Amino acid sequence: MLLSAVTLLAGCGSKGSGRPAENSGSMESGVQTGDISDAAAIERMMADGIYDLEMQEEKLASPIQAGEVFLGAQYYNGERIWYIGNEEGQVFCYYEEQGERELLLEEVQSTRRSAGCKWCRDGERFYILNGISLLVLNTDGEKAYEVKTEESIRDISLSKEGDVILVTENRSRYDYVLKTMNPKTGALSGNYALSDCFGIAEGAAKGVLVIDFTGVYDLDVGSGEKIWYMRWSGTSYSPNINSNFFYTFKISEDGGMEMLQGRTPQEDFYTVGIRIINPDEMDKIPLVFRVVYASSGLKLLVARFNQQSQEYHVFLQDRNGEVYGDFVTRTDMEIATGKGPDMFEDDVVSDIYALAAKGALENLEPYFAQSTIDRSDYYPAAFQNFDREEGLYSVGYEMCADTMYIREELTGGSRQIELAALLDNMERYDGQMIFNSTDDYTSDALLRYFFWISEDFYGMVDWEQKNCNFSGELWEKILRVSKEYGMTERNREWEEAAYPVSTWGFSSFAAYDAYATQEEMVMVGYPAEDGMASCLRMHHIAMNADSANKEGVWQFIRFLLEEENQKLVLSDHLLPVHAEVLSDSVNEDSGRDYRTIIQGREVEVIISQEMLDRFWECLDNAKLVPHRTEQVLAIVREEAELYFTGDKSIEEISDIIENRVRLYLAEQE
Repeated sequence: MLLSAVTLLAGCGSKGSGRPAENSGSMESGVQTGDISDAAAIERMMADGIYDLEMQEEKLASPIQAGEVFLGAQYYNGERIWYIGNEEGQVFCYYEEQGERELLLEEVQSTRRSAGCKWCRDGERFYILNGISLLVLNTDGEKAYEVKTEESIRDISLSKEGDVILVTENRSRYDYVLKTMNPKTGALSGNYALSDCFGIAEGAAKGVLVIDFTGVYDLDVGSGEKIWYMRWSGTSYSPNINSNFFYTFKISEDGGMEMLQGRTPQEDFYTVGIRIINPDEMDKIPLVFRVVYASSGLKLLVARFNQQSQEYHVFLQDRNGEVYGDFVTRTDMEIATGKGPDMFEDDVVSDIYALAAKGALENLEPYFAQSTIDRSDYYPAAFQNFDREEGLYSVGYEMCADTMYIREELTGGSRQIELAALLDNMERYDGQMIFNSTDDYTSDALLRYFFWISEDFYGMVDWEQKNCNFSGELWEKILRVSKEYGMTERNREWEEAAYPVSTWGFSSFAAYDAYATQEEMVMVGYPAEDGMASCLRMHHIAMNADSANKEGVWQFIRFLLEEENQKLVLSDHLLPVHAEVLSDSVNEDSGRDYRTIIQGREVEVIISQEMLDRFWECLDNAKLVPHRTEQVLAIVREEAELYFTGDKSIEEISDIIENRVRLYLAEQE
């Protein structure tokens, strides 16, 4: 079965782990407590080893009968129980293991047995949550009290110690807070903040069990101590692939997780089991694929490959919180010494061009020559030789193109304006504008815009001679313009000079193209040595020349390029490299006009041939981001900040940048 989601009816928030709202930072622990098997060993494997998460899914026979409604489910005393209401006002408890029903309450009001409620219990009370308030009933059905808060109440659970824990959500900030409730009085205490939360349940060893975008762990709400059972990072499991309903979950005695989910709110129930697996317990050959970040679309592709392959299993390795520079340096060293992953994406190394030149990448040309893959079916940028005369050393499987729309006052109406002319126009313009670069209005973001797809910083960096020269009129103009058009306290209300547009798909492009056109902006792109162009972000995969499992790597690369699998890329809001799959998706998305709101303004999106032409121009005119410039650009941006804040002059920061860049280039020998 393909992976399913862990999407709670309450919704979810941004990525991140918990943090105390009032106290000091949380303390993480892998120490074994309770009856769960070797949590410390699981924590070590998650931190250091190669592991994956295996999911098994089984459809359940629904206990919901005609005229009844599902009210919720709970693991109570270790057993999964269901709450069911009927039209006569009765509420039943269904014990799944015995297959038996128990009448809990009679004459319950309809508002308390609607499908939108969530029921749970302890030994003395029933708790009925409807998002607005929490109603507490005694076991005889009489109302004990009702709890209302300023925030929405999104979930409720007992802790391992028997406390009642609520999850509240502030909708204006989209954050979650855990509160402890006195079960006798309903009084609330505590404020433990979570940056995201799918749901909570009774803790396996202590506290409450929390599931979020990062994984699942026990949390001591008072101290902030965590016991991790699973992390999604570095695995082929993603909690947001589909949009299933998520009801309850627990950690099993073997350390695995068991969940109850549904395809619809009232039917098609499934039990989902997830357990940690590692190469030692498998009959398949492990293939290690290292990436900076594994998106849900990539995880879906990896999961499908692992399901279909009888011989190989792909294990994802991502940054998992490691500092990006350290992550890249470690990968460089491993590959240079004949180690490292079997395959990797090009942004996990500092200079993939240099690795190709040194023979560290496997030449994929012979593999393609023996296959039936027709490269003319794909975008040419998917196949990279990294400046070598012969051979193929990297293959792209998904992409996205970025472009920039700029006001006609600054471009003179020309979509192919040269960088020097654009800078002159921006300096001479006597109006008041700020420049929106990738939805970031800062001077730092604008500086990045000017250099993002340049190969050698317009001659300022000599990669061959390991030298640089940050001086001259062009360099100084870029700095002055970046400072002038960056947002500060003085110009927050100024008019927007530009708007970034990304081609994740035609529908998103159409909306932002319509907005930018309405604002009298024209598609210009990003400056580069040979003129303006769109920026192409391609996820490339390369094979380690020292991999012991090259045939398995090739099978995975071939799998990524298959037409049917290329369609899965679209589920991740990225573009497939297979030209026909992409064309079909554009045709499907271009069949309707509509209205939308962008930047607080109503936009009428009318699909026209001109709009379609701009989409294809944006994609076909795109240049790949040169990865080896990233570290140099980071140095430039860091030091230029002192000029933007007025702490140093252009001359002072230029000297510092030159010294640092020369040192960096020397280290690349």
